[in-house]
Amino acid sequence: MKEPALLPQAWRLARRELRGGLHGFGVFLACLFLGVFAISSVGSIAASARAGLLADARALLGGDIEARLTHREIDADQRTFLEARGPLSQVVEMRAMARAPATEQRLLVELKAVDELYPLYGDLEIAPRASVAQALAPDDTGVHGALAESALLQRLDIQVGDRVRLGDAEVRISGVLVREPDRTLGAFTLGPRLLVSRAALTETGLLQPGSLVTFGYRLRLPADTVAEQVRAELREAFPDAGWRLRTWREAEPRVRDLIDRMSLNLSLVGLCALLVGGLGVAGAVRGYLGGKVFHIGAMKCVGAPGRVIFTGYLLQVLILGAVGATAGLAAGACVPWVAVRFFGEILPVPLQLGFHPLPLFTSALFGLLIALVFSLKALGVARRVPASVLFRGYAETSRLSPGAGIWCAIAFSAAGLALLTLLTSPDRRLALWFILGALACFAIFRGLSALIIVLARRAPRPSQPSLRLALANIHRRGSPAGSAVFSLGLGLTSLVIVVLVQTSLNRLVDETVPEEAPAFFFMDIQNEQVAAFEEALAEVAGVTRSERYPTLRGRITAIDGVPVAQARIAPEVRWAVRGDRFLSYSAEPTESAEVVAGNWWPSDYRGPPLLSLTTDVAEGFGVGVGDTLTVNVLGREITAEIANLRRVDWSTLDLNFALLFAPGTLEGAPHTHIATVYIAAEEETALLRAITDRFPNVSAIGTRDVLANVARTIERIGLVFQAVAAVALVTGFLVLAGALSADQHRRIHDAVIFKVCGATRRDILSAFAAEFLLLGLAAAAISALVGGLAAWGILEGLMNTPFHLSKTTVAMTLGLGLILTLILGLAGTWKALGQKPAVYLRED
Repeated sequence: MKEPALLPQAWRLARRELRGGLHGFGVFLACLFLGVFAISSVGSIAASARAGLLADARALLGGDIEARLTHREIDADQRTFLEARGPLSQVVEMRAMARAPATEQRLLVELKAVDELYPLYGDLEIAPRASVAQALAPDDTGVHGALAESALLQRLDIQVGDRVRLGDAEVRISGVLVREPDRTLGAFTLGPRLLVSRAALTETGLLQPGSLVTFGYRLRLPADTVAEQVRAELREAFPDAGWRLRTWREAEPRVRDLIDRMSLNLSLVGLCALLVGGLGVAGAVRGYLGGKVFHIGAMKCVGAPGRVIFTGYLLQVLILGAVGATAGLAAGACVPWVAVRFFGEILPVPLQLGFHPLPLFTSALFGLLIALVFSLKALGVARRVPASVLFRGYAETSRLSPGAGIWCAIAFSAAGLALLTLLTSPDRRLALWFILGALACFAIFRGLSALIIVLARRAPRPSQPSLRLALANIHRRGSPAGSAVFSLGLGLTSLVIVVLVQTSLNRLVDETVPEEAPAFFFMDIQNEQVAAFEEALAEVAGVTRSERYPTLRGRITAIDGVPVAQARIAPEVRWAVRGDRFLSYSAEPTESAEVVAGNWWPSDYRGPPLLSLTTDVAEGFGVGVGDTLTVNVLGREITAEIANLRRVDWSTLDLNFALLFAPGTLEGAPHTHIATVYIAAEEETALLRAITDRFPNVSAIGTRDVLANVARTIERIGLVFQAVAAVALVTGFLVLAGALSADQHRRIHDAVIFKVCGATRRDILSAFAAEFLLLGLAAAAISALVGGLAAWGILEGLMNTPFHLSKTTVAMTLGLGLILTLILGLAGTWKALGQKPAVYLRED
């Protein structure tokens, strides 16, 4: 007789089981929902941010193409060439000290000077509303207008209409600057923005030879002109211009890198939540099929093949998994709309709202693979349940093997999960470390949970009845102890890692660095001001030490003869080739640096260009003593041989440079000086007033303000990671709740027996509470240990940052694990305490 088709039979079985209800699948659905939601929400936000950057790319860049120069402006021929191709807008950016004559307050500002064509794209938002020309125009007395961010008004204690001194001139605050179209990330700045006209900047006298000034020239092209073609023409016409050319497609590359890095890290934390949720998937499927053992045996007695049973329940798992994953995808896809609705004004990047299928498809694949990896074993065991189970009167399936084919399918699905993680990650190295770490965590927690059960079995029997019963419940067959420690421990571990990394970074900023840091960095000291500056420092009481070096800006263009675009550069030092870098020259090595390779040049050296490079940059570039670096300084290409390597501790904030030239190369170039000054905190105000009053062009950067800004940035980023890690923790609690719920029938049976033997409700409650306290303590202790080791590896290995073990964090983790395990455990077993023994005794 022909055997009926597999799929119709399996589908009929799955449909009938689903009509019976979803009892037992609540944790299954919730775990898949949370995990898929975490990954899809991060992916949707990242995709919306990338789309927003692309949609506003011309506004973000300020034009279709931008030519950027440091220290100098373009010449007449270059200007004529640019203006012949479309409207040309000039933007000048620098840092300066602003002083409010009315309050005598001083503040470092990000000064930006624009012309009458600004902005070429986008809108400049001003309060009260006005055009750029009206806001920056001079009044009847000839004082130019200026636009300031609200933070500047607050910190200088002034309001719209007041005046601010910049260098040798005063400007009038004519409005509040709400938003600049060509400015995105405001998370880390050295001061609030102050926008003035190009004519006002000229009157301030701040544009001195060698001053740290950036000149940007934005070009608006006709609609049918290709920006890449114009860039090629500029490079061909002016090969030695030394400018940095960017088209609108390359607007804000650092923002894109930050989005990629943040989305990667958050996605990995979300995947951690999904992996923890996989335990809930496994427990839910195992518990559900455990209740169907006699049903499966009956189907086998009437001739149902094992493959039909396997396929039918697999279809049921996939259908329910699709429901949970779809709900997570829908919620994750809505996150960008929610972010814009409630946080639109403070978002650092524009979000382009829309449907982004790729991150949602990737999240769905993650959910499908997790469901398969964690449910196939239980399905394979159900397939091999013997028909004789109906005649034995009991079902022992925990020792059954799912079979070699199922193990191969599980391994194949797990490999697919790892491959998907690698393929969707912009940083394969970090993704590989995550995969290895996840495997190690699973192995560690599986082994430790088994060890806890063994120790509970071999521990001496306490005289206290409640404790004795608690130990017995942990190691008895069918106990949820292993799943409880496993799930809760993994969730707590993810939270411990995130919190310890954040607290270590905060400690580095708040405690370690300030003890050794200078009070101020003074910039743009002119050559003719050096002697007077040193004299002014000597007149201020409390100055303990100062350092000063000549400085200018240059861009690395080739590494040992290989252009930067083609060179292999380690990710951790790519900052060295992004734009211009500070350069200096010196006859003697810096005080805090240690020469570890090569020899220092003679103090009177005047030969071919030589260069001293820091060891971290040298390792990232793959160069050493004897190799060369080519640096573009003010349009001139300088190829220098690496004479020595220096080891520098950047965390001390001593004055150091990644590239330090020998004498005889840079002295003729226009440059200024930078100085650091160490002074007691109570004398900082006097020092700031003395220097800024005497040298209006000199900018003062307060180290305390910079560190406070860094700390705020770390805290904001840490809050985001904590939120995603909390999803992993909540998932762990769901898995724990599912394990305890599956064990409820056994606890009711135990409670009935205890009551028959004379136990009171208080006795039973104390026994259960002791069990949950032991499990919570074990899970919290393991997570504190494993999470601490993982955080140490991340900080010391990947981030090269000192690790600090926060005892408060560990104590809070232990307390959280104990309290929540106790609450969840007692809430799940409360039903057992109120049961009447007679009902269950009649059934037995």
